[in-house]
Amino acid sequence: MSAVSRLLSSTLCLCLLAACEPVSPGEATPELASQDFLADGDDSHSQGTQLHGTSINSFFYDPATVLFENVRRPALLRVFRGELAAKMPLAVSGTTASLSPCFLRPESGAARSCGLSVKGQGVCTPDTVVTLDSGECSGSAGSCTGRPVLRVCAGEKPCEHARQGYLGSSEGVVKPDPSCALECPSVQFTCPKSGIFTVLAGPYFPGQPWSASPKASGGRFPVEHKELRGKQLIGTQLRSLSTAHYNSTIEVVDAINAAQVTIPESPGIWDASGSTFLYRVKVTPASGATVDLCRTGVDPTVGWAWAVPLEGYFNASGARQESTTSFTLGCDPGVLAKCYRWGYKPWLDGASPGAVTKAHWACTRMARADYCGNGTPFTQDGTPIQPWDALTPNIITAPQSGGGSDMRFEAGWDTSGPACLSHWRWKHLQAGCVELQPPIEDSAGNVINDCRDPHNVSGAYKCSPICDNAQEAAQRYKSVVFNNSRSNEQLAPPQP
Repeated sequence: MSAVSRLLSSTLCLCLLAACEPVSPGEATPELASQDFLADGDDSHSQGTQLHGTSINSFFYDPATVLFENVRRPALLRVFRGELAAKMPLAVSGTTASLSPCFLRPESGAARSCGLSVKGQGVCTPDTVVTLDSGECSGSAGSCTGRPVLRVCAGEKPCEHARQGYLGSSEGVVKPDPSCALECPSVQFTCPKSGIFTVLAGPYFPGQPWSASPKASGGRFPVEHKELRGKQLIGTQLRSLSTAHYNSTIEVVDAINAAQVTIPESPGIWDASGSTFLYRVKVTPASGATVDLCRTGVDPTVGWAWAVPLEGYFNASGARQESTTSFTLGCDPGVLAKCYRWGYKPWLDGASPGAVTKAHWACTRMARADYCGNGTPFTQDGTPIQPWDALTPNIITAPQSGGGSDMRFEAGWDTSGPACLSHWRWKHLQAGCVELQPPIEDSAGNVINDCRDPHNVSGAYKCSPICDNAQEAAQRYKSVVFNNSRSNEQLAPPQP
């Protein structure tokens, strides 16, 4: 009976949900690459029962606050590839004498202390050289008009010439060349520590007509926000969708590139791509002690774990939903983080969810043995499995045959759960959902209600969806990912 004899007895109830539509390839901007993952090595021990790895499932993009230069400020979060980014609005802070009218004071030039206005604000990389240029010759296409002056100040505060916060200034230069009688101002300066600069501008002589539209090389000008990423997000406070944590303080206390995080499982690095940041997050309830959002990670001796950001959110049934208002933090040992770490990074699809996003989702079903497709795991933490996929190219390649492993093909998976099954991972963990029809044999011992047979005696809805290998699962049931496992019988959890 092949897979049938391994699958079930006539008394076992098991839910096998119908396969989803075939995965469309999508147009992924980043290139797919095979994960350096030993499916029959250490990492085969990392499947588990948790989805999020934390009781707080989702967070709002807005409201959020960041801690910038020791001041808490509002920000809008977003997930960019494998990291969080915060868009912090810029604002002019305070005033100065140079922003007041000159009235009858006979002042002129870039060094004066009246008659200027705020032209805008820009951002740059600290300690790099920035050039703010307003064109070539006054009146030429794309250049200034009149005789303007420019002054650049550090941060968001306007400044006085050669005083605190002053970075540089320039004024239009009169030239004897009739083809370019007036050269537009250009200021070169070193980007301040804050990465923000404010530009003041005005006419050389107060009251004269002028215009200037400066452009920055080595920075961006004008802008209305500064984007914070990486360790700049330390101190960021999040708001959870959970009403139970509405009054809790949820704060990022550390951040690190995942390429710098070693793990005891193959391939030894959390994510070597360099495009993923991990965050340590602490939760302080309105009353009670501060705790880590992620309690236990890849290395259980550490006592806390990193979290990886994911677009959208997963509900209690394990279903993934797109969202423009919220995102997910997946903690180890939750399978959201594990499937990402195994190489199924949803952002590899590019701007729109596609094949890799679906593979990540299907992986979360597979890793938890979510046979009913409702978020209920039918496995035990630490149970070895060998995952792989049918993406082009493969993110995880199929395990080599004849490698000495006693694992056998278990199932083909899609986003709804198993599309077809060869055996269950734990014989004592039965899925009490929809009853799977037991195999019916004829007098010769042949199964006559196998779904693979279009002429089976039970029809499409009462047959047994059985598959013996990945090729069959992909071709007949449109499975996305696959796995090998043992058909475990012992009741005690396996040793990690």
